[in-house]
Order: sequence, then structure tokens, then C-alpha cells
Amino acid sequence: MGFSRHATTPSKEAVDHFTQGVTSLKEAGFAAARGTKDATVPKVNVVLTKVGLRKPPARKWPWVVGAIGAGLALSGAAAYLWYRQRSESIGEALLADELLDDTELENRDRKLTEELVDSVTR
Repeated sequence: MGFSRHATTPSKEAVDHFTQGVTSLKEAGFAAARGTKDATVPKVNVVLTKVGLRKPPARKWPWVVGAIGAGLALSGAAAYLWYRQRSESIGEALLADELLDDTELENRDRKLTEELVDSVTR
């Protein structure tokens, strides 16, 4: 008989349809009430904050600026340490090259030898 699953007579079917309609209407009312509450809560919070009954929300930008500043300071320190280490290793390499440069030693040895020979021959 009709669309109801539980009805066996036309009167029970009518009662089932009426019950389903009331349930749907009740659920729609609850949904509308939730939507109205969700829409009015921010406005009420603003008013309560202006009156002084509620604290204003904490600002987030100081934390962001602080985090960016700390990141820049750490990266600057890391870059400076890398630069010092690199310049020290380059300086050590240049010093080692100077100390191990054989051409200057040969020239010094020749000069010393020539001086010795000159001093002896005089």
C-alpha cells in the first residue's frame, strides 16, 4: 500500500507520513537554529570584547616576526661560520703553497752558493 514501509492500513500509512513530515520539519528547525547560532556567535563575541567581558584574541604577527628574525639570525651565524672556516682553509692552503714552493728555495740556494763562492774567491 503506498510508500510507507511499516503501514498495513491506510490510517497507519497516513500516521507514518505525518510522523516523517514532523521529524523532517524538526530536523530542519534544528539545522536552521545551528546556522543562526553559527552566524551570530562572531557578532556576539565582537560586542562582548568591546564591552570588556571577553579578552580580545591574541595577535599572531609578533610570533611570526620573531620566528622570521630568529631564522635570519641563525642563518647569518651559519653563513659567517662557513665563511670563516672557508677563509681559514684557503689561508692554510696558500701558506702551504708558499712553504712548499721549490722555485724560491732553489733561487735562495743559488744566491747563497754564489755568495759563498764570491766570499771564498776574494
